[in-house]
Amino acid sequence: MKKSTRRMFLAGAAAAVPAAVTAAMAPGVVKDNPAFKTCPRARGGKNAGRFPQVIVQDQHNRKNWFYEDLIADKLVLVSFTSVKGEQYYPLLSNLVKVHEMIADRVGKDVQMYTVTTDPHHDTPDALRALAEKHGAKWRFLTGAPEDIREILASFNARGSLYALSWIGNERTGRWMNKPSRLQPLYIAEAVARLSTGKQHKPFLVDMHSV
Repeated sequence: MKKSTRRMFLAGAAAAVPAAVTAAMAPGVVKDNPAFKTCPRARGGKNAGRFPQVIVQDQHNRKNWFYEDLIADKLVLVSFTSVKGEQYYPLLSNLVKVHEMIADRVGKDVQMYTVTTDPHHDTPDALRALAEKHGAKWRFLTGAPEDIREILASFNARGSLYALSWIGNERTGRWMNKPSRLQPLYIAEAVARLSTGKQHKPFLVDMHSV
């Protein structure tokens, strides 16, 4: 095969691949399916395929990629509430007690986030006021409603009230959840159990004395 003909053949074959893939999908799937995003996916991580790569904004108007910046390769405590939800099912007062137990680690080797379940109403300013009201000294996250829905779905959070906190070490890929109103010691203990190195502790107290 001549070089010019071979180049034409390869160029045509390359162009045909995406067309063939698109044709194999159901009509309208790319256009109508919100899972097909134009933003780049996370480069890697234990659960990069589970958590969405979407932009979130905290109560101080700082923006980050949810997975790549806030979750990947980190030990995290993620909870869920909203300004309205706190009136009916308060969680933050209990989580403040958890924060007090691990305050020396938060922002260093442990990251703590609260994701709103009501992105339509919970602006950064509203979340800042909520955090200040409760003395919550960690990051509260909101974003575009469709992006927050993806985050909530990745944690299996359904409805406006979601009472579980997730603790995860994405460096090791280990995750567990605890009720957000559980005795604070046992939520803090979950953080210690998923820690590695000198921070790892199977129990925070002598269980015989509890």
